[in-house]
Amino acid sequence: MLEFLKAFFAKKSTQIVLVASVLVAYYFYSFGKTDIVSSEDDVHLFSALNLNLPLKNFGNLGYYLFLFIVSKFAHNPLGTIFLGYFILSALAFVSLFFVLKKYTQSFFIAFFISTCFLFSDFQLLLVPKLTYLNFIIICLSLFFLDSKKYTFQNYFILSVGVLANAYVARPEFVWFLAPVVLLTLFSHFKLRPKLAQTVSLSGLLFSIIVLYWLGGGLYPAGYLKEIFIQHFFDNYEVWTGKHFDLADEFSQFNAIYGKVETDFQIFTANPGLLLKHSLYNFKNLILGILKVFKSTFYDVFVGIFSSRTKYFIVLLVLILGLIIDFKNSIKTLKTNLSLPKPLLKFIVWLLLPCLLLVLVIFPREHFVLLLLPFVFISLGHLLKSISLRQNLFSKIGMAVLLSAVFVGLFMKYPVKANHPNNVDFYNYLNNVKVEKPLKMLSNDNFGYLYFGKNFERVGWNPSIEAILDKVKTENIDLISIYRLDLEVPATRAFVDSLHTQTGYLPIKNFEAQKRYLWVKPELISKFQ
Repeated sequence: MLEFLKAFFAKKSTQIVLVASVLVAYYFYSFGKTDIVSSEDDVHLFSALNLNLPLKNFGNLGYYLFLFIVSKFAHNPLGTIFLGYFILSALAFVSLFFVLKKYTQSFFIAFFISTCFLFSDFQLLLVPKLTYLNFIIICLSLFFLDSKKYTFQNYFILSVGVLANAYVARPEFVWFLAPVVLLTLFSHFKLRPKLAQTVSLSGLLFSIIVLYWLGGGLYPAGYLKEIFIQHFFDNYEVWTGKHFDLADEFSQFNAIYGKVETDFQIFTANPGLLLKHSLYNFKNLILGILKVFKSTFYDVFVGIFSSRTKYFIVLLVLILGLIIDFKNSIKTLKTNLSLPKPLLKFIVWLLLPCLLLVLVIFPREHFVLLLLPFVFISLGHLLKSISLRQNLFSKIGMAVLLSAVFVGLFMKYPVKANHPNNVDFYNYLNNVKVEKPLKMLSNDNFGYLYFGKNFERVGWNPSIEAILDKVKTENIDLISIYRLDLEVPATRAFVDSLHTQTGYLPIKNFEAQKRYLWVKPELISKFQ
């Protein structure tokens, strides 16, 4: 029976059906069931729906193009973002599966890890999603690297991967573009060039020129400095216990860190604080990876055993201790580690920008994605090295364990989501019955995309304009304030007490999501 199952799952047709079944299950499991929180995705969706090429300034060209194409298959911005999320998650699953299958030579290990990751809360609830394109490109680059290929071909793949990563979402990859392209050129001319290699290299150089033109240049001036300041203060606030509003971060940075006028001076102005920042980030990176592991492999059991999961894990450790042949496992692992790694130098060229990016900036959850392909490959090799004792108990124990994992994945359905949430807020405003669009005072430039059909937005600058003055001069029907507006003290004061001076009535349905609404008294019936 066991041999029959091995032969059955070894068939390509069976494997294709299993992978396709997971994607179908994931669609019904997740599509439209998660909340849309205020994030960079709002900004990118706005840029994508209003896309004009070439870009005036360097931007996330690949992500804009992706969302622009997706929008042509969706009825509204909400549909665009949900469809975009599903496609990215599906592509991440497929690309991770293929790269794990290539490096572990095991369908079961690749299928197990990629499926658990797809259904994990980390993957499902991660925002912003733009870094998923980097994850997919890194996986594809790792997949196409091959020790049987010429050095030129592998460096060419690296060049394409680094270039694509730079123009999708992470401009920092540009730092590595020049050395990788130079290595590609060197390997091209080291031996007698072939026609196919010359054509490929010419295509790469032409692509760099085209992307330079379409993408608004090669690198945004001062980009690293800007994002470093924001992420540095994430750490600095933890170290000191102080809070800085966004505007204060930029005004106080030079006094705290030292004078920084260029991106390069980040590395020279204060080496001590940079080292402290990087080491703290490294600690958070390790914790971030552990959180991914918890979400991917531990939380599936929570779906079954709930608060008693910790007892099951103790039992699981005991079972694994009985069924694993540790002597053979350690021997196999040592053999695998001692084998020559002809692809290692190429993999390092992909790993370096990911690791440096995480250390120099802050490893928020979506930054951890950049390193996960390498982490999962290492985990796959570790799992492949494990040998089981050759007895019936081992086979039954492993079968029960795998069954528990996949049952746990689906027992987490439906997706946990707090209601009301932001999507409920958007649908609420979309369902307001009005004869003509109402004038809304709102600084929510991007969330407005999801509910704009009933409203004409009047913007204001929270830092320099008073809400009370805008209400008096613009004949506003509705005042809307959201989470990011509360970064400004004057807006917090309005939410706390000053709104009473307007005479507008509050809509309290969404205050738990930090969505504050006030409407004219004569319009209150339309919002109930």
